[in-house]
Amino acid sequence: MSSVCYCGSGQEFEDCCEGIINGKRKAETALELMKSRYSAYCTVAGAYLMATTHPATRFQYHQESIEAWARESEWKGLKIISTHKGTAVDEQGEVSFQAFYKDEQKKSRVHYEHSLFVKQQNEWFYHSGKIIPINRNDSCPCGSGKKYKKCCAT
Repeated sequence: MSSVCYCGSGQEFEDCCEGIINGKRKAETALELMKSRYSAYCTVAGAYLMATTHPATRFQYHQESIEAWARESEWKGLKIISTHKGTAVDEQGEVSFQAFYKDEQKKSRVHYEHSLFVKQQNEWFYHSGKIIPINRNDSCPCGSGKKYKKCCAT
């Protein structure tokens, strides 16, 4: 049964991120890798997440922890904030994004990150990311119109 891809592309999962996650094709851009990694969290594809983490930073992550967080979370959506480079001809790219989810206590959360991607031997890898804090008095990034402290921060 087909379903719409988790990454928000509007395409069917099998025509979008599934082929990248299962190794039938490679991500062509940093953004495509980032979206496939979000879909991998949604489908608890820990081996893919580890394999697409740059070898120089992979030691910082543990597949079991990644899979536990992915399973405990209810993934609600992905919002791309910005991209810089990361095209098929670039060697590096940056993607800022917000991933919306509910944690194990069913509280709404936002993971806001600015990520660096590196291409080696014609393959994109997630290298590192910087968490972007959300001020409690900012408008909530989920789009509710409420302040963050009265919405997803609670």
